[in-house]
Amino acid sequence: MSVSGLKAELKFLESIFDPNHERFRIIDWKPDELSCQFNVTGEKLLIIHCNITESYPSTPPIWFVDSDDPSLAQVLERLEDVRKGSTLLLQQLKKLICDLCRLYNLPQHPDVEMLDQPLPAGPVGQDRKHGTEEVTSEEEEEEEMGEDIEDLDHYEMKEEEPVDGKKSEDDEFIYAQLIVLSQVIAFMEDKR
Repeated sequence: MSVSGLKAELKFLESIFDPNHERFRIIDWKPDELSCQFNVTGEKLLIIHCNITESYPSTPPIWFVDSDDPSLAQVLERLEDVRKGSTLLLQQLKKLICDLCRLYNLPQHPDVEMLDQPLPAGPVGQDRKHGTEEVTSEEEEEEEMGEDIEDLDHYEMKEEEPVDGKKSEDDEFIYAQLIVLSQVIAFMEDKR
């Protein structure tokens, strides 16, 4: 997988599990590592780290936590059973969150299901510079989202059929990404 593909995967994760998420948060990421928080209770936070090798997804990410709890070790060991293609990180993260919810008798958060969606084709969330993060207020984000949605309302798609009458793989991929984008927009509107 290319570095840009991995960055897209990490940005997608961060867009779902931002630092204010109630259950699971992406605290920080770089192309070779990921730091997360699992909110067990309002006061107990579990910090989880993931190292991503250059050969990802051929070589699965390595997960670890600063704890001697054998139950947590078992949860992390079970992640090795997940071997699902190019979105291995997404699928491992889904299993991790579900298993942690089971371990701590917590309900599964509905955002976990978004990890089954294909990755969006375009940029996801805020642009991120390594080491620094652009901070915007909630109002600015809502205004930008509103403008983006208005732009989509005025956009018309023209469908061109290939010469042989069959849709190309690119067309199918773009169509799938548009479906995901519309689902994300609907989800964000529901969250307002």
